[in-house]
Amino acid sequence: MSESYQRGSIRRIKRASGRQVWEWRFRIKGTMRQETFSVDEFPTQKVLWPHLETRIRLLNQGESVPVPRAVKMGQLITKYIAEYLSELAKSTRDTDGSMLRVHFEPHWSDTLIADVHPDDVQKWIKTLTGADGKPLSAASKGRARRLMKQLIDRAMFWRFIPVGENPMKLVQVRGSSKRQKSIVIITIEQVNQLIEALPMPYSLMVLVSASLGLRVEEVIPLQWEDFDFAAKTVTIKRAYTHSELKEPKTDASWSTLPLEGTLLDVLKANRPEDGLWVFPSPVTGGCMSADTILQKKIKPAVTELGLPHIGWHTFRHSYKSWQGKSKATPSELKDMMRHADIMSAGAKLGHSAPRERCALAE
Repeated sequence: MSESYQRGSIRRIKRASGRQVWEWRFRIKGTMRQETFSVDEFPTQKVLWPHLETRIRLLNQGESVPVPRAVKMGQLITKYIAEYLSELAKSTRDTDGSMLRVHFEPHWSDTLIADVHPDDVQKWIKTLTGADGKPLSAASKGRARRLMKQLIDRAMFWRFIPVGENPMKLVQVRGSSKRQKSIVIITIEQVNQLIEALPMPYSLMVLVSASLGLRVEEVIPLQWEDFDFAAKTVTIKRAYTHSELKEPKTDASWSTLPLEGTLLDVLKANRPEDGLWVFPSPVTGGCMSADTILQKKIKPAVTELGLPHIGWHTFRHSYKSWQGKSKATPSELKDMMRHADIMSAGAKLGHSAPRERCALAE
C-alpha cells in the first residue's frame, strides 16, 4: 500500500555552535530522513515551504529527493562559459566572459555551489574594483549580481543543486538600475554645426543618425541596397556591435523608414556607381568602428565647437526630443523610434513646434 501524500514537518533547532537552523523531516519507505536549512537564509517557515515544493512533489511521486552535490563554483563557471554563454550574443559573451574571468573565478572557484550565500555575495560585490583600483559602477555591480543569479539558475538546471527559489534574489545593489549619465539633448542648429565641421563620410553618418533617430550600430552597417530611392525609403536589416554583424536589436527595429528632403538629396549625391557598404572602412573595406569614429572624429570636433558632451546615442535622444515637440502621438513616436514597447516612447508629448530637418553643409 502506497504512503499517503506527505509534506513532512519543519522545526527550528539550535546547533551546538549556537547557530539556528530549520530541520525538515520526511519519510522515504518508512524511514525518517531530515535535512537542515539556515534560518539566516529562510527566516520563517512561510519562506521555507515554497523552497521545498519541488522536492516535496518529487518525494510524493516516488522519486528520490535531490541531494546537493559537492560541485565547486569553478566547475560551474567552466560549464557555464562552454555551454551557455557561448550561445549568447557576442556583446554578452565579451562583457560577461570578462566579468567571470576577472572577478568571479579568482574569488569563487574553490567555493562549493551549495555554500554560496547571499550575504557573502552582497559583501563581495561591494568590494569589486576595476583595473584602475576604483570601485566598479553601480551598473557593473548590478551585472555581477545578475550573473551570479544566472549561475545559480544553471546550477539548478544542471542538477548540481536542488531546484528551488534562487537565493540570489535576496542580494541588492543600490542604484544599479538608475541611469549613470544624464541624457544630453542638442538642438538641430548644433547638429548642423557639427555636420559642417566634419569631413565626409562622418558628416553623413551624423546626418543619417540624427535625421532618422537610428542607433549607431544600425548606421555603421548600412548597405546601398537597403535604400529604395524610388520609394524614398530605407530598410533597417542589420546591426554591427562588438565587431560582429547580427540582426537588429528587436523585431520592432527591423523596419522601413521614409527618406525626406536634405537627407534624401545628400544620399543620392554621394551614392557611388558600385560598392556594398555606405560607410566602408578605408582599411578593411568592411564596417568601421563606431568607437574609433567617436573618439577620433566627433569628440575633437565637438570640443572645438564648444558643444555639450556628445555620444552616438545623443542623436537618437535628440531626435526623440524633436519629435516630441511635434504633434506625434505616443503610438506614432514608438513607431518612429522603433521601440518594442510603447512605454519606451515616453508618456508626455508636447504640441508646439513642427518637425525640422538637419541639413548637410554644402
